[in-house]
Amino acid sequence: MEIDIDKIFERADIKHIREFLIGESVIFNDYDGTYQSRLDRNSEDIFYALKRLSKDDEKQLGEATDDLILALMTYRDVYSEIGMKIGARIMFQLLYENE
Repeated sequence: MEIDIDKIFERADIKHIREFLIGESVIFNDYDGTYQSRLDRNSEDIFYALKRLSKDDEKQLGEATDDLILALMTYRDVYSEIGMKIGARIMFQLLYENE
């Protein structure tokens, strides 16, 4: 999955956010439940698939799970950093731009 970070930063503009919030955009809300319930609900299938693919080999399942967790942690880190930069950019626009 390729991430176009430049496009993300182009959209990180107060005018784009205003249009999203005020405009007639359809908002898909899949945020029902607690953080833990969302994590549990959306991770069951992948862990079941890993277990099925490992054919009851606990070592292979552990290695596959470790690989998946490392990949997910990397995605978390990258998206968190991007989110913080976008937040700072929007804060700058709110504080210093006069348009």
